[in-house]
Amino acid sequence: MIQRILIAADGPADALRLSRAVRELFPQGGGATATILQVLPPPVPPALSSPLVPPLTAGDDVLVLGEANARRDLAPARDELASAGFQAEVDVATGAAGEEICRYARAGNYQLIVVGRRGLGRLQEVLLGSVSEYVLRHTRLPVLVIQQEHPARNG
Repeated sequence: MIQRILIAADGPADALRLSRAVRELFPQGGGATATILQVLPPPVPPALSSPLVPPLTAGDDVLVLGEANARRDLAPARDELASAGFQAEVDVATGAAGEEICRYARAGNYQLIVVGRRGLGRLQEVLLGSVSEYVLRHTRLPVLVIQQEHPARNG
């Protein structure tokens, strides 16, 4: 039985959507641990900074505030999972989303990764990249990809 689930969310709305999907798949929770992870973009590298965009470092208040805000925003999804019997927690990482999700899953001995997919077109995915595709290609763990619904396509 799966006891450690990593839910990789792209913000609070995505976290709620993915958490609800996990609740449906595991209605009793069974005491499984579910961690909702949001990966924030890395700070601006010093080489790319300008007088208008100063570089950020890990100790800057802006980065700490961003992490605190992300944790606060993920709390409703965590609470929803906890009410379903999960040992639910939230965490925030900084870096390239796909790489951080795979690294976090390995380090935490997770058994399942749940990610969302926006349903971009093939060209958009090539140009913008796809976190879900990256995770699928770079982990040995089972990955559950939850497609975002698009009302115009469901008719």
